[in-house]
Amino acid sequence: MSDSKSKAINIIRAEHRALGAVINNIKALLQEVQAERTTMDFRLFWAMVYYIDAFPDRLHHPKEDDWLFACLKQRTQLADSLIDALQSQHQAEPAALAGLRRDLGNFEAGVPGSLEALQSTVASYADFSWKHLRAEENELLPLAEAHLLASDWDAIAHAFAQNADPLAGSSDNERFDALFHDIVNRTPAPLGLGAA
Repeated sequence: MSDSKSKAINIIRAEHRALGAVINNIKALLQEVQAERTTMDFRLFWAMVYYIDAFPDRLHHPKEDDWLFACLKQRTQLADSLIDALQSQHQAEPAALAGLRRDLGNFEAGVPGSLEALQSTVASYADFSWKHLRAEENELLPLAEAHLLASDWDAIAHAFAQNADPLAGSSDNERFDALFHDIVNRTPAPLGLGAA
């Protein structure tokens, strides 16, 4: 595997893992709240919801759409229907997250039945996210590996590296990195590094 190809794929998978970790933590912490083993930390939950909303929208999805998907569409038609489905899911995500924010707000306001509604919404969103990430990793990336040229991978790796490159000077990059570390440090152990 070329250096650029492995770099691009590693960055994409690392971003997927970071998003997945935050989604898993939201789901697990809600279970802990439901079981009354922990109290609800609304500031932490709002930070996690912001992260899973803003990071993909500002940094991850635009790179997939503009570089990975665009290059693959140029090289083969085999991925067209898959790419169309993935882009449609990217566009549907804001509505799913709006429901999550609504239910979290209702729970914070003490609306009866809102914890159960929030758990249901989070479970649906997590399922939606896992299917999306699996399709990208198990279906799209193998097609990309089979059809993209070394020059395509160079461009894709360069684009995705900007998300993690402190020299790129993006305040978004720094803000999301700091937010992710704050979430991990504040999430109670064993899910995060915070106090149990």
